[in-house]
Amino acid sequence: MTYLGKTIDGEVPPFDAHVALLLASMTMIASDGEILDDELAIVRRLDGSVETASWDAAKKIRANTPLDRIVELVAHALNSKQRLVTLANLIDIAMADGVLREPEKDLLNRYVDAFGVGEEKVDKIFDVITLKNNKTAFER
Repeated sequence: MTYLGKTIDGEVPPFDAHVALLLASMTMIASDGEILDDELAIVRRLDGSVETASWDAAKKIRANTPLDRIVELVAHALNSKQRLVTLANLIDIAMADGVLREPEKDLLNRYVDAFGVGEEKVDKIFDVITLKNNKTAFER
């Protein structure tokens, strides 16, 4: 586990890359003000079907830490490969309903900037997620 500093209200509990992934996912789910079953299903795939210690740690950090600081903490906790995996999951969450809303886009851009991921990689991930979530290909 990594100790990552302080929030405005106190210390950030120790957390690892898995907590960082869940924390980033929570921020994306909440970004547009709607929590959809499809979004929660993605997070549950990452952490299981019941709340875990990692989930509880992420919830505590989310509740007590400003969003800009969360983005910074998440980026700091992840290596370059983990950042790409996290970004793919964030895009998947943002696109779960088939629409990338402005708040989701803004938050994705914050993570992309903090993660230092190039536009070409982001575009590739976005293309794959868009294709994966294209339900119109199966409409009758």
